[in-house]
This record gives sequence, C-alpha cells and structure tokens, in this order.
Amino acid sequence: MWALFVLLANSMVGALQSPGFPLPDQGWLLPSRFDAFDALAWAVAAWRLGKAPDAPAALADVAFALAVAVLAALPAHAAAPLAATGLGLWLLARSAGSSDGRAAGAVLLAIASHQLWSGLVFSLFSPEFVKFDATLVGQLVTWTVQGAVQHDNIITVPGGHGIAVLEGCSSFSNVSTSLLAWVALSKLVRATWRGRDLAVAGATVIAQIALNVGRMYLLAQSNDMFTYWHDATGAQIYAAVGSAAAVLISLLGSQWAGRAA
Repeated sequence: MWALFVLLANSMVGALQSPGFPLPDQGWLLPSRFDAFDALAWAVAAWRLGKAPDAPAALADVAFALAVAVLAALPAHAAAPLAATGLGLWLLARSAGSSDGRAAGAVLLAIASHQLWSGLVFSLFSPEFVKFDATLVGQLVTWTVQGAVQHDNIITVPGGHGIAVLEGCSSFSNVSTSLLAWVALSKLVRATWRGRDLAVAGATVIAQIALNVGRMYLLAQSNDMFTYWHDATGAQIYAAVGSAAAVLISLLGSQWAGRAA
C-alpha cells in the first residue's frame, strides 16, 4: 500500500511540473497528465488494495515494492507510470486468490496507460488517428453541406470557411480518458470482470468518437460556430458532456454487465 502512495505523490508532482498531452513533436517521456479521472482511479486502486486480504510479505515482495518506490521517486515524469505498470503487473500476478488485489492491479495499469503508454501509441500512430477523425468529419460535412469539400485533413465549406483536423483535434485523448474512467468505475462497482464489460468499453469509445466528430462538424460550419465550440462556452459544454458520458456509460454499463452475468 505504501508503494502505491509513493507512486501517487510522484504522479501528482510530475503533472504539476509538466501538464499536457504528449504530441508527436514532443518527447513522450516528458509530459504527464493528472486529472479528475486519474484521482478517481488512484482512489479506487487504493480502496481495492486495502480490501485485499493481508498476507505475510516474502523478501522478494519487499524488495520489489522498494524498487517500485525508488523508481517512482526518480525525477523523470515517466517514472511514476512505469512504476505503476510494474506494480500493476505484480498485483495481477501475485493476487491469484484476491479479486480485490487483481482489481487494484488493473486500475494501476489503466492509470499507467493513460499517463504514459497512450502517449507513446499516439506518437507512433498520430497520422492514422488524425486521418480517421478527418475522414469521419469530412464525410459528414460533405454529405450534409452542399458545396463542401474535403482534401486530406482540410475541410472547407462555401463562403471560405474551413478547418484543419490536427493532432490536438483527435478523439484519441478523450478515448484514453474515457477508458480510464471505465476501468476505475467498473472496479468501483465490482472487483471481477464480466464478459459484457468489453461491450461497455466499446460503448465508451464510440461515444467519445461520436461527440468529438459532432463537435468538429459544428466547427466546420462557420467562423462563428468555430469560435463558440472551440474557444467559448461550447468548449466547456463539450467537455462537460464528454465527462458525463464517460461516467454514465461506465457506471450504468458496469452495473448492466454485472447483472447479465
């Protein structure tokens, strides 16, 4: 348990020193993220680990926990997610008789994925992710707006207005956050996985992609719509709706998956 709190403290400090989502032109080891869903996930991991049955720690267990704590205390912002990856895998491997211990391990892996590994994946495949979003938005705009044209990631409408779908517009970041919320809330509801949990995960992903595509569709309509949904109140509405969708789908979906078992 103490190793987990060392990881949490380092993760928070790292996020304060270098907030933001890693983009392809940034060093993926440097940026760190810590938001409300991260805080929720850490709380769920600590709660599940606290519910796990106590067992005498072998010397190897103590040595591993010390190594994780030392790794988490290193100054690099990737240290805490790397340590969380190791601790999560260790809990999954060493908690065969404890569903709570395995649940804590799963949440730690989700935290590490959100804070580190998703950034690496995005850095490697950002052109494909951007093309995916641009294609969806472009098809929707050209189908519904007469005279609209798409060229690669640039979408223009009659009157001269247009948008460029860039890395920061990708649905990937929201998908990563929503999956973290799904893991944390599903493990808050119950410690064990159910087969239908995958359907809930898929629903969270589809919801975030649909919301992001819908927002970019509105951005492409006119300069006034772009300003409202990108820089003004619309941006706050979008963030609130996206967060609410992640929470509601994860909570209600996890309860549904549990009842269906």
